Amino acid sequence: MAAQVEALTSATGLISLLDENERELQFYGLTQLNAVTDRFWAEISDAISRIEILYEDETFPHRQLAALVASKIYFHLGEFDDALGFAMGAGELFDLTDTSSYVQTVVNHAIDTYIARRASEASDIDPRLEAVVERMFARCFKSKDYAQVIGIAIETRRLDVLEQALVSGDTQSLLSYVQHECVDLIRSISVQEQVQELLFKVHMQFDTPDYEAVCLCLSKLNHPKKTAEILEMLVKDQNEDKILSAYQIAFDLDANATQEFTKAVVAEFEAASAAGDGASTPATQIASILRGDETLKLHLEFLFRNNKTDMNILNRTCKLLDSRQSLAHNATTFSNAFMHAGTTVDTFLRNNLEWLARASSWSKFSATAALGVIHRGQVKHGFHLLQPYLPVDNTSASPFSEGGAFFALGLIHACHGTEKVVTYLQDALVSYQGQNAEILQHGACLGLGAAGMGSGNEDIATAMMNVLFTDSAVSGEAASLGLGLVMMGSCHEATLKGVLDYAKETKHEKIIRMLSVGMGLIMFGRKQQADSMIALLIEEEDPLLRLGAVHVITMAYCGTGDNGAIRKLLHLAVSDVKDDVRRAAVTGLGFILLRSPEQVPRMVELLSESFNPHVRVGAALALGIACAGSGSKPAI
Repeated sequence: MAAQVEALTSATGLISLLDENERELQFYGLTQLNAVTDRFWAEISDAISRIEILYEDETFPHRQLAALVASKIYFHLGEFDDALGFAMGAGELFDLTDTSSYVQTVVNHAIDTYIARRASEASDIDPRLEAVVERMFARCFKSKDYAQVIGIAIETRRLDVLEQALVSGDTQSLLSYVQHECVDLIRSISVQEQVQELLFKVHMQFDTPDYEAVCLCLSKLNHPKKTAEILEMLVKDQNEDKILSAYQIAFDLDANATQEFTKAVVAEFEAASAAGDGASTPATQIASILRGDETLKLHLEFLFRNNKTDMNILNRTCKLLDSRQSLAHNATTFSNAFMHAGTTVDTFLRNNLEWLARASSWSKFSATAALGVIHRGQVKHGFHLLQPYLPVDNTSASPFSEGGAFFALGLIHACHGTEKVVTYLQDALVSYQGQNAEILQHGACLGLGAAGMGSGNEDIATAMMNVLFTDSAVSGEAASLGLGLVMMGSCHEATLKGVLDYAKETKHEKIIRMLSVGMGLIMFGRKQQADSMIALLIEEEDPLLRLGAVHVITMAYCGTGDNGAIRKLLHLAVSDVKDDVRRAAVTGLGFILLRSPEQVPRMVELLSESFNPHVRVGAALALGIACAGSGSKPAI
C-alpha cells in the first residue's frame, strides 16, 4: 500500500472518492488523502469544501479524519486559525507526539491562542482548545519535561499545573529555576505575586524549608511581618546553622529588598526579639545587618584597601585645564569623585585647596556634593565630615556650598537614610527663606531623594510636593527628581496624579523634564501596571510629556527585554517629531535589554547610521548602558 501511495502522481482519483455515496469509499479516500497531503496539498485544496461538508455531516462516522485532512490543507495554505480549528475537531487523531512541522506549528499556535485568551480573562474558551493544551501538558509530564510545563503554565496562568510540575520533579531545583529564571519575565505584577504566593506555599510544605528562598518570596510579596517572624524563629532556636542562615537572609534582604521593606522588617524584628536592648546578640547583629551597617562597613574597608587610583592623572588634569572655567572645574571634580567613590580618600581635595577655592556658583555646589560620593557609606561620621560646609543656626552664608553639603549628606546615607538625617533635610526645606532659599532647597531635595530612595515615605513626598508647587525652576527641578527617587517603584496613584497635573500646568521646561524622569522612577519595575499611563502620555501634544512616556516605558520594563516595550520605543525613535524624544527612546533600549546585552548591537545597528545626530547619540548611549563592562566586540 505504501508503495502505491509513493507511486501516485496525482490525487485526482482519491479526491473523486469523496463524491461517492458509500461511506467506506469516502473513508478510504480520506485515509489515502491524509497520507499524501504533504505532496498534493495544492491539488487537494481545490476540494477543501467537500472535505468540510463531510466534517459537518453529523451522520458521517469518520468526521475526525475529515477534520484532520482539512487542518493539514489549511496549514499548508498558511491559514493557521482554520488549521487549529479543524485540528481541535480531529480529537485524538491529532497526534501531539508527532514531530512534523505541521503538528509543532499547530500546537504552538494553539498554545499562543490559549495564552491570549487566558491573559484577556475570557470566560468562553473553547473546551476543545483546552483539551489540546491539557494533552500537551500530559505529554510533557509523561516525558518529565518539567521546564516546558512550567513555562507554558506560567504563560497560560495555570497555577494548578505549575504546582503539579513543582511537586512532580526535583522540587528544590525547580523552585530555584522558577524564582531566578521565570518570575522576573512575567509581565503582569498580579500574576507575579500569585506565582510568588505559590512558591511560598510549596516551600513551606518541606519539613525543613529553605528559609533563604522563603524570605526572598516574602520580600517580593512585601510581607515584612512574616519575614521578621522567620528571622526571630531562626535566632530563638540557638542553633548555629540556623543563626548563620538568619545572617545570610539579612544580608540578602539588605542587598535586594527596598529600603521601605527592610525598615519594616527591622521594626517588626526588634519588637519581637531583644534586638533593641543594646546587648550584642545574634538578634542585634541581624538588626544591624538589615539596617545596612555591616554591609557598608565591609564595602568601605574593601574599597579603601583596593583603591588603585593614579593621582598623577588628577594632578596633571588639574594643571592643564583652566580652573576658572566652570566646565573644566566640574569635569575635574567629577573625575576625582568617581575615581575615589566610597574609598573615603579625599587627599586630592585637601592638597588642592587653592584650586578648590576658585569654584564659584554651581561649581562650588558640585565640589561640595562630591564629598558625598567619596565618603558614601560613612553614615556614622556623615555630619562630622560635612560640619564645615553645613549652615549654622539656620543661617546661610554660602548657599551653593551649603546646598552641595545637603546633597552630600544624602549621598553618604544613600539608600540608608536614618531618621536623624531625613528629619534634618526635611527641616532644611522649610527653614530657609529669601533669594538663596531655592539653592538650599535644591540640595536638600536631592539629598532627601538619595537618602530616602525607595522608602515610599509619604511625609517626604508631601514636603517635596510643597517645594514643587512654589514653581521655582531651581528647587522644583530637584524636587521632581527627589520625589521620583523616594517613591521609586511604588506606583503611588495620588503622587502620579499630582505630578502629571502639575507637569501640564507649569511653564518651566526644567521642571517638566525632571517630572518626566520622576514619573518613570515611580513606575520602576511595574510592567503592565504602567501601560495605562504610557498610553495617556504618548498621545500628549507636549513633546516633554511624550518624553515622560519614554521614561515610563524604560523604567517600567527595565531589564525585562519585553518585546512590546521595545516595539513602542522603536516606533517613537523613528516617528516622533521631537529630537529629545527620539534620543531618549533609543537610549531606553539599553535599559530594557540590560540582561541580554548581546542583542543591543544588532538592534541599534541601523539606528546608529541615522541621518539624525540625536538618534546616533541615543544608539551610542544604549550600547554603553547595556554592554557596560562586557568588553563586547560588536558593541565597540
